Amino acid sequence: MLMSAKSNCIVFSIQAEKYKATNNRGKQMLEKYGTTRMRVDVDGSLSYPEPQVNMSENADKHSRAKPISVEEEQFMRVYYEYKLREVCSAFYFPHKIQATALIYFKRFYLQWSVMEHDPKHVMLTCIYAACKIEENHVSAEELVQSLEFDLIVYAPYRSVEGFEFCHPTDENIQKLKEIAVAEVDKIMFTDAPVLFPPGQLALAALQSANEVHRVLDFESYLRRVLSRQNSAHMISEISESLLAIENLVRKYSFPTEKDMKHINRKLKSCWGHNSHDDNKKREKKSKHKSHKSTNEMQNGPGLT
Repeated sequence: MLMSAKSNCIVFSIQAEKYKATNNRGKQMLEKYGTTRMRVDVDGSLSYPEPQVNMSENADKHSRAKPISVEEEQFMRVYYEYKLREVCSAFYFPHKIQATALIYFKRFYLQWSVMEHDPKHVMLTCIYAACKIEENHVSAEELVQSLEFDLIVYAPYRSVEGFEFCHPTDENIQKLKEIAVAEVDKIMFTDAPVLFPPGQLALAALQSANEVHRVLDFESYLRRVLSRQNSAHMISEISESLLAIENLVRKYSFPTEKDMKHINRKLKSCWGHNSHDDNKKREKKSKHKSHKSTNEMQNGPGLT
């Protein structure tokens, strides 16, 4: 499936509107309930807190929780997508599981705000569901049936492996494929996987890899691919899609530690966790340590 420049613009616009809509919903919840955190019951239903009476009139403006912006939500998604990759790498999961978990995570937050559901919990759930889908389709479907999206994910890694070349065993071709897989890794962290089909993602990765390795006449190769598929699309049309994917990779940025600390403070405030709660926890922990140390001094060191 190929998309024209006009179609690309429409898709980007729809995605931006979805992010804006979920963010607005989070803001409205914060205004109405004083918190954006929902409770998920055993049966999967969502419970909301009691509405705040005249909250906007009575609450101190300085103490009132502030919602996070669309841009700050993007930072949170980027951060936890990177953490998702770290977890998958730590367990030596294959690319397929990592890619599937990433797509689940991205799709989830097209429907929900990070103010409504903790991205750390969602990240771990997506990894677990991705592992289950590789083992048992039915049980995995039961796990995430409420997410309203298809569990089957077609990652671009297989498409890269499936590219046909005149001399497939050539050492340069193998090197090109290896670099293309690394380029797919970069693409998967952008919004491209929810905007473009895996075949286009794979072609974009191959094009980027070829710019580094210079093995193919890429335009000629692209013409051969399209002719074999009897595609009615023009080279210019797919080139526009590949350029759009390249731009997403180029614009991708990872949030700084300072950014994350600021956003995390705001997010905890949205969830109803304030600095007073954190101070009480630290105070309780400190008292526990102090009590433990006193007992050890009175009773002497334990026998080993």
